[in-house]
Amino acid sequence: MRQLTDAEKQQLAGKIEKLQERQQTLREMNPDLPESFEKAAAKTGRVRRFIPKHFWKYGLLGIILCLLAFNAFRFLKWPGFGSNTIINLNLMIALMLLLNHIAFNFTKTGWKSRVMKIVACVGMLFVFVYMYISWVA
Repeated sequence: MRQLTDAEKQQLAGKIEKLQERQQTLREMNPDLPESFEKAAAKTGRVRRFIPKHFWKYGLLGIILCLLAFNAFRFLKWPGFGSNTIINLNLMIALMLLLNHIAFNFTKTGWKSRVMKIVACVGMLFVFVYMYISWVA
């Protein structure tokens, strides 16, 4: 982590002070504003609800993991281990879905996000090539 110089610390302190003054003037101009979110929620009668994006994020992850486990089980237990291309394709599609879901819903910024998105896109390309080869052959 980068250390701040004294000049940067002073600039940051000045910005914080200006923001605090601005908030104070806003409170003085509008005394009806509550001081915190909890007080505002109590005043309006609204409470925090379950956020649907978490349900989408973790619910779909659970479904994809179940799909991947089911396809891996079928791949290992099917007679003629690995000979059926449809089972192999189902397993690869489930893995592609997992990589894409993790890349685009769990990584947002930084080098990890770029690496994960590149891996997901390369995996998707690999699955599409495998699908084409398995259908043509």
